[in-house]
Amino acid sequence: GAEVVSSGALVSRFYAMWTDTQLASHRRAAEIVAATAYQAFEIAGARSLTQEPIAEHELQQWIADRFAASSLEFEHDPIVAASENAANPHYAPSAQRPRTIRRGDLLLIDLWAREPDGIYADQTWMGSLGEPTPRMLEVWTAVRDARDAAIALLREKIPTGAAVRGAEVDDAARDVLTKRGFGKEFTHRTGHSIDSRQLHGAGPHIDNFESREVRELIPGLGFSIEPGAYLSGEIGVRAEVNAFIAPGEVIITPDDYQHDLIVV
Repeated sequence: GAEVVSSGALVSRFYAMWTDTQLASHRRAAEIVAATAYQAFEIAGARSLTQEPIAEHELQQWIADRFAASSLEFEHDPIVAASENAANPHYAPSAQRPRTIRRGDLLLIDLWAREPDGIYADQTWMGSLGEPTPRMLEVWTAVRDARDAAIALLREKIPTGAAVRGAEVDDAARDVLTKRGFGKEFTHRTGHSIDSRQLHGAGPHIDNFESREVRELIPGLGFSIEPGAYLSGEIGVRAEVNAFIAPGEVIITPDDYQHDLIVV
């Protein structure tokens, strides 16, 4: 006669929560991660104007070295993906198959790091080497607007105390990409939990695609918001920020997150 119920809500409340100290740590890491991304684009752009453009794996190593110099740690190496390689959302650059970053490329940089025993900051930034093409701008704008639709839903509902679940936030982002003609190219959930221990955590995900996330996004929980569109053989675009549910508000990191393509 027992009724079986999910323990998901208990995991959210007693395992995935951030403390105030951890939130402060996350915000510090987020600013370093953002600054590192900007510097990486500057390096790629400058090198693309020389006879020795930098390769994806070399820029990846530069980012890793920069994090080490900033006393940040990370689980595995960041993603640096140019143009057609960015169409693979889990692409890994390699010295065994070097790809230089050249003028005319659209460049995706996905990077994450944390202070020791802190909370991960996980961001994806997009830039073009030279003026972006109309196609690049079309896809970028759709993905950015999908991300912003998810943020807007949170900012509308959280201050009112209304229950918000990961599935409906995923729907908000996915609807934008579907209406822009890129729904089939959005091949993963909108976001993952970032809990007090792991980058890909055990709290509620922003997901109505890989699974249906019905756990409520309650104060103390953090997660990524990262819609994308991946056009095989052409380009891939992802726009990623992190969100933290505070009492009566949602905090987005980094403070100055990306609104326009970076052009270098």
